[in-house]
Amino acid sequence: MKKRELKIFIYVALFLAASILSLVELPQLFSDGLSFYAFDVGQGDAFLFHFPDGSNVLIDSGTRKSAGKLVSKLRGLGVRKIDLVVATHPHADHIGGMKDVISAFDIGKVWDSGYNHGSPVQKETLEAIRNKKIRFGRPKPGFVEKIGDAGIEVLAPKRPLSGTDSDPNNNSLVVRVTYGEISFLMTGDIEEAGRASAGPFPKTTVLKASHHGSANGTDDKLMREVRPEIAILTYGKGNQYGHPHKIVLQLLEKYGARVYATVDGDITITTDGKKLDVSQRGKR
Repeated sequence: MKKRELKIFIYVALFLAASILSLVELPQLFSDGLSFYAFDVGQGDAFLFHFPDGSNVLIDSGTRKSAGKLVSKLRGLGVRKIDLVVATHPHADHIGGMKDVISAFDIGKVWDSGYNHGSPVQKETLEAIRNKKIRFGRPKPGFVEKIGDAGIEVLAPKRPLSGTDSDPNNNSLVVRVTYGEISFLMTGDIEEAGRASAGPFPKTTVLKASHHGSANGTDDKLMREVRPEIAILTYGKGNQYGHPHKIVLQLLEKYGARVYATVDGDITITTDGKKLDVSQRGKR
């Protein structure tokens, strides 16, 4: 083989290898249905919904420490624009990475719980939104955003709560994503007082267990209402809070939910609106 032909062969081989690797990394994003990603961001929450019409919705953004990793993961999935960002509440383990996400991507609009925490991380997030002139809203319960054949419904907070054990948590923006017969209940960190104000909650296929598997985030009443097939737990290894709490794990087992935790790695769920598939580093 001549030197010039060898060079052409090498270039073609490298191009094909890169294309194959790209397909390996991005199988779910190009599926015909809905794809859901629960990212391992340590002791925090960050989720992406990729809808059949190509829209992307990010719910929370993890901690400031995990922001760079989250941005890299989103870019690795081929995300260029995030049509909607949902900030469930202003704690740093949920919006710590928001400033970096807003800087890195074209953002269509942002939904916020409306709770004014006044923390530095909330102030810098709101400033980043203002600086990029991003549409900003505080949707109320009953509001439904249609995204092609799918939809996002706002369930909580029904009214501002104060004087609870944790007002930011209890004022979490809770949304339910539906696509065909499959649904996802995204609970933020809502605790008992917030659930009592907003409930009852509808039966749902996938439950994002509130407050990282804390005992104040999931109780028997909620499980009787929701009866999820799958539960997603978000917590960091060896966290100081002891998450997930044993009573929550027992409840999830009692109601027959299949449990996946981000501490074991990123979780991907794909669905055609009737059936769903869950993958996590070979765990199914």
